[in-house]
Amino acid sequence: MNYRSVVFREFTEESIQRIERYRQEAERVAAERLDASLHVNHYNERRSTTRLSKHEAITFPRMPNKELATGETLPLILQYKFPPELVEKPIEEIDPYYRTEYQFMVISGNKTIFRFSSTCACYLFASYNCCRRLAIRILTHSLFTTLIILTILTNCVFMTLKNPPEVNEYIVTAIYTVEVLIKCIARGFVLEKHTFLRDPWNWLDFLVIVLAYVTFFVNFENFTILRTFRVLRTLKSVAILADLKIIVVALMRALIGLRDVSILATFILSTCALAGLQLYSGVLRQKCVPTYESFLNNSNLYGVQLYMSFEFYLAEIDNESMLKKIFLKG
Repeated sequence: MNYRSVVFREFTEESIQRIERYRQEAERVAAERLDASLHVNHYNERRSTTRLSKHEAITFPRMPNKELATGETLPLILQYKFPPELVEKPIEEIDPYYRTEYQFMVISGNKTIFRFSSTCACYLFASYNCCRRLAIRILTHSLFTTLIILTILTNCVFMTLKNPPEVNEYIVTAIYTVEVLIKCIARGFVLEKHTFLRDPWNWLDFLVIVLAYVTFFVNFENFTILRTFRVLRTLKSVAILADLKIIVVALMRALIGLRDVSILATFILSTCALAGLQLYSGVLRQKCVPTYESFLNNSNLYGVQLYMSFEFYLAEIDNESMLKKIFLKG
């Protein structure tokens, strides 16, 4: 791609009209190519080829430019050409592959490439809407990512406490809710390309928010498994940091390649577990109990005689064991 011909223009209503003209030209060229492919006669094929040669200038590449992919840093030659007043503002697509798509680009302060749908987000916020542009500016700013990471780390610290304060849950949930709202206003929710739920990494964020509000408004005292889903909040860092995304994707691809080894390892571990269950089931029943003397000295039972019999001692030990089993089952 010739970067010298790239021109950065702010995305406006005229940009949408320009996209529509690109789409019309692309549809016309595609129709002419389809018409040319249907001709069997050699003369007609040569004539259609001559006619299509006039439109070679408006054809589009079949593959996107990897250097201009979402999440990549703007090439160095374009960083010098990029005007500072367009930082964190919607601009027209510079990759010819996406010229016919209803979308626009945003270049952040650290020259990272973002893409958004040019359709109305949530049917309310157009691409030139001031609220949506403010949300885009916040979303693409580096401090926004830093704030979310600090929130995740703080939440992890509170999760290690035995009795964390309830105020922490409300504050963290409020921050995550604001994050999701900003993303939905900036990107849209689900229908168009580049929207919030079209990114699989955002599915975890949405699940965390839904489960948080479910545990707030519904009493699940007997369903503690839902509260264990709070651990998923720590995985939000994977969706934010690009380097962690690369590592996770690499691990998933490696696991797919090692599926036969994983099946063999699971089979061996299951065989060893079954063998141990058959050999030692009902054998390891020994347990630690207080001695007869320590039981007499440290007994907290009222009315216990100073010189109780050994049989009474054994009966008390069995009663304590039964009480512990009933407590654990309850």
